Formats: sequence, C-alpha cells, structure tokens
Amino acid sequence: MKRLNNKGAENAKKSRSGKDDFRRRGFRSRVDKFPGDAPIPKERIKKYERGEEMSEKGLVTKDATHDYSTKQKKYNKAFKQAARTEILLPEEEGFLQFDDDEDATKISQRDIADAVDITSAQKYFELKLPQFGPYHMNFTRNGRHLLLGGKKGHAAAIDWQTKKLMCEMNVMETIHAVQWLHIETMFAVAQKQWTYIYDNQGIELHCLKSLDCVLQLEFLPYHFLLVSSNSKGYLSYLDVSIGQKVAGISTGLGRLGVMCQNPSNAIVHLGHSAGVVSLWSPNVKEPLVKMLCHSGAVRSLTVDKKGNYMATSGVDRTIKIWDLRMLKMLQSYKVHAGASSLSFSQTGLLGAGIGSVVQVFRDCCTRTATSPYMQHQLASTVQDLQFCPYEDVIGASHGQGYSSLLIPGAGVANFDALEENPYQTKKQRRHAEVNMLLEKIQPDLITLDTSKLGEVDVKTLQEKLDERNKLLYLKPKKVDFEPRYKKKGKSKAGRVENRKRGVQFEKKKEHIKQVMKEKQKMKSGGKREQRPNVTTSALDRFKKK
Repeated sequence: MKRLNNKGAENAKKSRSGKDDFRRRGFRSRVDKFPGDAPIPKERIKKYERGEEMSEKGLVTKDATHDYSTKQKKYNKAFKQAARTEILLPEEEGFLQFDDDEDATKISQRDIADAVDITSAQKYFELKLPQFGPYHMNFTRNGRHLLLGGKKGHAAAIDWQTKKLMCEMNVMETIHAVQWLHIETMFAVAQKQWTYIYDNQGIELHCLKSLDCVLQLEFLPYHFLLVSSNSKGYLSYLDVSIGQKVAGISTGLGRLGVMCQNPSNAIVHLGHSAGVVSLWSPNVKEPLVKMLCHSGAVRSLTVDKKGNYMATSGVDRTIKIWDLRMLKMLQSYKVHAGASSLSFSQTGLLGAGIGSVVQVFRDCCTRTATSPYMQHQLASTVQDLQFCPYEDVIGASHGQGYSSLLIPGAGVANFDALEENPYQTKKQRRHAEVNMLLEKIQPDLITLDTSKLGEVDVKTLQEKLDERNKLLYLKPKKVDFEPRYKKKGKSKAGRVENRKRGVQFEKKKEHIKQVMKEKQKMKSGGKREQRPNVTTSALDRFKKK
C-alpha cells in the first residue's frame, strides 16, 4: 500500500509540474481573443441582398408578425452566408488594357487567340454555311449549347465547346426564329406557317398552330412561358409546362419584328415602325409603357441582366441608351449605319452588329464611350448577335454562317451551380427540371414594379363594405332541374312541376343558411367560436340525449 501511495504522489507531482510548464509557455488561458464569426463588410452583404425589407404594416396577429420575423432572420442569414462564401470564388473578370496611343480596334481575333491558352483559343472559330443563310442563333441559359436556324430551312443544335453536333435537319420551310426552352433537350422553331417544338435528336414533339406567322420568339424560364410576336401584330404567351395559351394580345401596332425580354421582371419589350418601344405584360391588354425612342423605325433593342438599362437602334443610324427606372435617355451614339442586332453581356458590355462589322462598347451606359472596346469584320451582314453566358465569347450569325469571337471580360467568372450549371450531368439536369417546375412563377405576378409583390395586401374599408354588400344581397342562383321520366303515371305535368319546385326550395334554403352563417361571422368580427372544454369519451354515444 505504501508503494502505491508513493507512486500516486509521484504521478501527482508530475502532473503538477506539467501544468506549470503549460502555464509558463503561455497557454494559461484558452479564451478566444476574437470571439464570434469574422465580420463581413456591409458592401459585400448588399451585393447579395434582394431588395429592401418588407414593411410590417398590416400585420395584425401575433402569428403573422412571428412568421415575418423568422423569415427575415433566415433571409439575413442567407445573405451573410452568401457573402462569406465569396472567398471560395476567387475568379475575376479580366479586360484588355490599352495605352493612350494604342488603337483597340486594330487588335484582331487572331492576335487574341495566339495570346490566350489553348482551351480559350479553341472558342474562336467560324462555321461556313453559305447555302441556307442568313442564320438566326440562340444560346442556352448556361451557355453550353448553341442553336442555329437558317432562313432557307436548315436547323442545327450544337454543343459548341466540344464541337459535338446534337442534331441537324432541314424543315423544308423558311425559319424566322429559333429559341431554346427551359432545358437543352427541347427547342422551338418559328417556321413559315406555324411554330414547332423539337427535341435534341431533331424529332418533332409538338406543332403549335396557335402560334402562326411568328417573327420573333422569347422564353421566360421562371414562368415557363414561350412568347411570340407575329406579322399580324399579335403577341402570344404559351405555357409550355401545361401546353395551354395563357394570353393573347392584339397590339394594333402593325408588324412585330423586334422583340426582347427584361430578365429582371419578365416584361416583354416590342419595337415598332413608328420609332416607339412598348412594354407588355400578359395580365394587361394595353401597353404598360410607350416610349418614343427614334424618329424612324426601331431595328433592334436589348435589356441588360439587371433590368436597369435598355439599348435601342433605329434606321436613323443612332444607338440610344435608356434608364428604365426613370424612362429617360442617358446616351446617344451616331453610327455609320443602323445596328441590326444589339446584345448586353453579363458584365455590361454592349455588342452591336452594324452592317458586316461587330463592335463592342465598354462602359457605354454610365458615361459616353468615345471609341469601341473591340471590333471585328465578318464575311457578310450580321443577322443575330448574342453574348454567351459565363464565357468571354460573343456569337454572331450572318449570311455566310456563324462566327464565335473572343471578347475578354464579357462573361461572369463564377456561376451558381444550382441556378445555371454549364457542367451539369443528366441526373443534375433532371433534378433541376423538377425543381424549376416546383418553383414555377405564375404569370399573374409579372408586373413592371416588382417591389409591389413584397407588400402586404391590406383591404380598405370601402373594399370590405363592398364585399359585405355583395354577400348579403346576393340572389340565389336559378336551378335548372329536369326531373327524370317515370312510368305508371308518375310523370304527369303536375307531379313534374312539384318535383321541380321541391328541388328549388331546398337550394334556396341552403343559400339562406349560408348567408346567415356569414352574417354571424361578420358580427363576431371573423373570430372563431370558442368551444367549451368538455372531456369526451368513446362511450358518450351510448348516453341518453
């Protein structure tokens, strides 16, 4: 026992000496000098915020205020987490830098392709298709696939990064417009008479006879709406998820050959021959806004990703920049010919197809640009122009085929894989399609002022009185009841009439009961009746009533 006690004492001395050494080395206090999470700059959080907070006006009950506060906490947490994860996205957009005495327009595409890496150099190429042009074009939302449609009937879908041809066909009719749908397995083609939907193997899925003589196509991805404008001045909205026409508007403004969408609020912009640009929603039969933009016909228009600026070009050989928040012109540029196609990139670059020349302008909205950022000469007149999402590439379709041009700084360097993933697999695509259908936005929510959607709908006193009067003085519906024919003299005129009156009396009685219930609810202020706390048992049904 003594030996054990001595050993225990020795161990205790060692442990004490170890603790003393631990304290001497500076590890006495394990308190964090910087408690909590690392601070985040407010500017970075504002970058990920989605508008202003909703006001608490109109929230009467405690449950509503509690739900509002919990939702707002979740939103604020999501904003902070998104801002905190920005450190994992180190990529940045890179632009070409020029000296004061250097002319940017003299730098050719071949010079850029020789200076960049092999992967980026392969994105500069040209497809020579002189037989079936001029061509229309469209990129998918993730920028991976390209759709081409020739005026003389040639249509092709391509994975343009790997140069893999998905399908190719000749529809044996003229093609006026092509448009990808929500995924890369379906696309729409506006042909001579009707609009057709094909899959990525070139198999015809649907013939949309309700969309006839179409000149332009647009697809609203969050609403699953295919928008078309035709030569008769008719604007149509078709829900591709259910295959039904949501709205059809006769604009009365003539041929609709110029159309684009506002990506921020899904408003459709139309350009007309009188120099007017009109803004449309499927919920209103009249234009929301009409702007006189040019002295002549409008040739092309486009809206940037945030929905703040709109660029228009007309036959008066001008390109004008408009602020859609104030509906005011910011810049006006004189060019040597009317731009046949305009396109905004994700970083704010403006591409213009002027004759057979593609010009790209930088910072042309907030300040006056004195010269183009880049310029390239094509083989023939530009038909369509579009920047590829998440790539420093602009696609230009023309009379001799298609050209892919390198524009440094055009695409966003980082992408959200849950929103638009250029490298998604088949399984991810299927999951994304299901999520898009579940999160589909109804067409009723398409409005010019999106801030109205976050407000609480508080009914005025007059609206409440009108609803009450409608309910109290509502007449019972007429009952069209035809009794069944019975044999053995039971279907005489008198008996049939009595049966009709009996059914009408019962319906009227039900209507009166319903009105009386609503009156009692109004008197009680819409409160639920409090039932007395009475304990019940399964044996209560045997008690005498």
